[in-house]
Amino acid sequence: MAQDKEHNESNGEETTEEQKKQHIRSYEKLIDQLKQERDSVREAVDHDYREARRYVRSHPEEGVLFAFAGGLALGFILGKLSNR
Repeated sequence: MAQDKEHNESNGEETTEEQKKQHIRSYEKLIDQLKQERDSVREAVDHDYREARRYVRSHPEEGVLFAFAGGLALGFILGKLSNR
């Protein structure tokens, strides 16, 4: 009877250890997926940033116009929000 109790306790400990190892593997897999996503997003943002800079360099007037219009819109929105 005492041997069965000890066997069940050791078996329970093994199950707990296996569960911990499985959780650690799942966590590591998730971390790897997140790192891949981060790298993918970083590459996309870098690519878009380079394209935007290239466009502004080839069309400087439009770049200034867009920046001016964006500043006006942002100023208008912030002005309206501050008057509330």
